[in-house]
Amino acid sequence: MSMPVIPVPAGLDTELFSLGNGALNYLPEVLAKSFPGSPAFLVADGNTWRVAGEKAEKLLLAAGAVIAGKYIFPGTPRLHPDYEYCEMLAEKLPAGCVPVAIGSGVINDLTKCAASLKNLRYCCVPTACSVDGFTAAGAALVVNGTKKTVKCPAPKALCADVDILATAPPEMFASGFADLLTKVPAGADWVIADAVGEEPIRRDVWELIQGNIRKWISDKDDMLAVFDGLAATGYSMQMYQESRPASGAEHLFSHVWEMEGLTRDGEDVSHGFKVGVGLLASTLLMEYILEHSFEELQPLMKPGLNEAGRSAEIDELLKKGCYGSAPKITAMGKHLSGEALAKRRELIGRIWPEMQKGIRERLMPYHEAKALLKSAGCPTEPAEIGLSTEQFLHGIKTAQLIRHRYTILDLLYELGLLDIAMTEKLAVMYR
Repeated sequence: MSMPVIPVPAGLDTELFSLGNGALNYLPEVLAKSFPGSPAFLVADGNTWRVAGEKAEKLLLAAGAVIAGKYIFPGTPRLHPDYEYCEMLAEKLPAGCVPVAIGSGVINDLTKCAASLKNLRYCCVPTACSVDGFTAAGAALVVNGTKKTVKCPAPKALCADVDILATAPPEMFASGFADLLTKVPAGADWVIADAVGEEPIRRDVWELIQGNIRKWISDKDDMLAVFDGLAATGYSMQMYQESRPASGAEHLFSHVWEMEGLTRDGEDVSHGFKVGVGLLASTLLMEYILEHSFEELQPLMKPGLNEAGRSAEIDELLKKGCYGSAPKITAMGKHLSGEALAKRRELIGRIWPEMQKGIRERLMPYHEAKALLKSAGCPTEPAEIGLSTEQFLHGIKTAQLIRHRYTILDLLYELGLLDIAMTEKLAVMYR
């Protein structure tokens, strides 16, 4: 029986993707084809080692492959995506080896970055259909207290066994479904950025995700379709060399809450569940734009702050001190005031109807998105992921500070409408 292989777009870091029932049995062949003559170094945590690592090691040894070593992180507590772990892991990787990441999102990101630090290419063995980062270029890590995407190559090869993916806890698949659903409002965010001239839509990347997203999310129980969508999202990030195709404001909310150490009942909240709640908030803010003409909103627009005023506002938002130094630098770097802000508002007024049309064509209505998340077993309210109303609302405003990426948050802030939009629209999530 031949190795189950699915097509990979040409020209990407990823060259081979084996996906199917029993695909782990072909791991020796995957490594031999993609990394001929290179010994494997296995990376897992205590849980993923039991699920797939032990079998992977036996299969490789039985095939005569050389294993240069292994590193197994503790299975509990939940592993954090800290850059320090990447540096530690990189020190353990022998020259010329093939790091093999056996696990879900955090294991993959840590191994991806560690391999890059040693100028090595790596192989990914996913154990859950939980995130879109398996095939992505870049690793989502906490660096000096700030959550950011660290540039590093995507896996050269993947080996995803459907039988193993199916044994993951149901909440991990629900998390993956929520992460995939975020591509809907993320697409609307890109429409906004394109409309104001901040980041033009690249059509080939756009079509890969936005042309297929409704198909991938049409059946919440179709794991292969969801995994296909998550993998394709990773390809889009490889093509674009940035995470814009896959994330918008909803991911920025998640990053803030993660930097604040969000937990529920003492346990870390999954990435997918955080962005799932975030996508509902983002959708509501976009619906505020859709419900009003520019002329109706003009009397409500607050005057913009000067640099000193904005600096003080940022300091107040960041006073918890857990975000690192990067957010203030980022936020001040994109702040508009005076004539520059007046020109931006004038531009937004001119393109308002066309922008509304683009958002409306892309966005899924709030109640539809909420029902879809609920049916997939995902949280839909801040309290369900451990957020107080205060922390939820604080995260919305703080998220606008942490990336240069233009989203609905920047649009509303530049118009002086972010506070009123939050007051008018977000209460439905925490009543």
